[in-house]
Amino acid sequence: MVINSSLFPFSFFLSNRVKVDSLQAGAKKYGGATQFKDAIYSNVTGDDNIKIKKGNNTLSIFIPSTINISEKIDNSEFVQYSENYLIRFFGNTYSYNSQGSWYSDELKRVIIENITIIQVTLNKVTEQDINIFIDLAKHIKQEMSQEGVSIAINNSLAIV
Repeated sequence: MVINSSLFPFSFFLSNRVKVDSLQAGAKKYGGATQFKDAIYSNVTGDDNIKIKKGNNTLSIFIPSTINISEKIDNSEFVQYSENYLIRFFGNTYSYNSQGSWYSDELKRVIIENITIIQVTLNKVTEQDINIFIDLAKHIKQEMSQEGVSIAINNSLAIV
C-alpha cells in the first residue's frame, strides 16, 4: 500500500534511503544523514509515495537538541512532551538518543547534532496517524524555533 506524500504539508519529502559509512560522508554526499539503531542512513529522492507495510510500520519524530536553530539545550522537556502526546494516540513509544547531520552551504561544513528519536510501531498506518506526527512536529518546530522538524515513516523522511 502507498499514500501519496502530496496529501501532507511537508517542506520536502524523500521516499528512499541509502546506507552510508558515516554522518560526515552522508551529509557531504546527500545533504544529511541519521544514525539509527542498526546503521547510518541518508534519505534520497525517490517517488512521491509513502510505502506502508503489511505490518511493523515505524513512525518517528526527531527531537533536536537545539532551540533557535543552533543554540544547544537539554531537550528532555520536549522529549517528555512528545512521548506523552504520542502515548495518548498510540499507547506506547520507544525513544533513544542519536545523532543527525546536514551540510551547511552557508558555513561550508557538516553540522552534527544530537537528537532524540521517538517512534511508534503500527500494524497499519493511516493518513490520520501521519497527521498526528505532523501536528506534533509543527508544535515542536514552533516551540523550539526550528526551521523544520523531521518525521520518518518507515524508510521515508519528511521535513515539517
